[in-house]
Amino acid sequence: MSVESSIEDTTASIMSALSSHDLSDSDKEEISKIVSQLLVKTVEKTTKNHVEAAANCCGPELDLAHQIREEMNRKKEVLISNLKALR
Repeated sequence: MSVESSIEDTTASIMSALSSHDLSDSDKEEISKIVSQLLVKTVEKTTKNHVEAAANCCGPELDLAHQIREEMNRKKEVLISNLKALR
């Protein structure tokens, strides 16, 4: 499942749960923004944990750990840019 699909599905589920309440468009937009921000924070924390794990397991091959970290950070930035574009 793509990140976009996850955001849309999650937002739809939240909206469905709140359907008995009268939400304005700005309220709905705020909910979508909160979901997006949560995903960005989750991606950042997960990437940080993965980078630390790579550094720990590749101790003697520190250059390899740095290469892995750089690649993870590049992919994280692309993902975060895509998430922010969905707002």
